[in-house]
Amino acid sequence: MDALNNKIPQIVLLGAGYDTRAYRFTKLIHDTKIFELDAVPTQDRKKKCLKKAKIGIPQQVTFVPINFNQGSLKNILEEAGHQSHQKTLFIWEGVSYYLDAESVDVTLGFISHSSHKESIIAFDYTVSITEKSMNGYGIKEFAQTMKEHHANEELLFSIGEGEIESFLEQRNLKVVEQLDNEEIEKTYLVDNNGSLIGQITGLFRFVLASPKNQ
Repeated sequence: MDALNNKIPQIVLLGAGYDTRAYRFTKLIHDTKIFELDAVPTQDRKKKCLKKAKIGIPQQVTFVPINFNQGSLKNILEEAGHQSHQKTLFIWEGVSYYLDAESVDVTLGFISHSSHKESIIAFDYTVSITEKSMNGYGIKEFAQTMKEHHANEELLFSIGEGEIESFLEQRNLKVVEQLDNEEIEKTYLVDNNGSLIGQITGLFRFVLASPKNQ
């Protein structure tokens, strides 16, 4: 909402899935161009769900089919009308840990070298599972659930605990803000009375980053 209130020129949802922000906040979009990137089957089903619910697709929204492990993100976005010289908010949620390390590097490399210097990427990631980290909230249960019910959704990518700044610096990006699982809870999962309404599995982290140099 902050990005829309500040009339950011472009928002790119990298792996939009069934995200509904563009439809819930339609009145705030104004001239912001929103690009929803995801696999064709997911996008087709999302469109059907929107149609069934009688929810219109704002004219500012462009669906962009992509396979994050293949193809050029730069070329795909350019063909869709994305302007690399304009400030952009990239939202990359629920995606990075399902990609191989090379694909993660390609995506971050595009943002650090081919986007406006004030662009921001907001993404979540998992820290590497270690014997020590297994004691964190919900991690053992999460690992077991993935093994039993999501064997075809292997977690391929993670970053070592405390290594996010150096990881991003090596890719010409700088940390703007970072939150661990407990900080995510305190920021987003507290009701009006200050009580916690949920918990985040101990593996997950959230970070905002921007290009270091241009």
